[in-house]
Amino acid sequence: MARILILDDDQDMAQSTQRVLVRNGYEVVAFYEARKGIEEAKRQKPDLIIMDMMMPQVSGAQAVKEIKNNPDLAQIPIIILTGLLSPQEYLDMTRIAIDGKTYKTLCKPYKIKELIKLVGESLRWAR
Repeated sequence: MARILILDDDQDMAQSTQRVLVRNGYEVVAFYEARKGIEEAKRQKPDLIIMDMMMPQVSGAQAVKEIKNNPDLAQIPIIILTGLLSPQEYLDMTRIAIDGKTYKTLCKPYKIKELIKLVGESLRWAR
């Protein structure tokens, strides 16, 4: 069973995403602060991370950089989950670049089918 780590300061969004993924057969842990989530990633080395961009203290972009600069975590795929894009921007841009690398992106509010598809694709590519 694939382990997924969600980092999102919006607890309702994180819990909703967690429930959807658990119902689809994934083991999921959610954290509402990036720093705590990064520390958990170091301990558990999840198969996938779903990352919000707008978080207090440590931004999603900074958390992604920290994860990707850690040799033990660098290969873990990351999906960006953000409310920063308008629906039109999302149609035009399904990836966000951070520090020269692009990451698959899902716009809040997302469609459940899109989330499941993106998670499945990301996990397949990681193997």
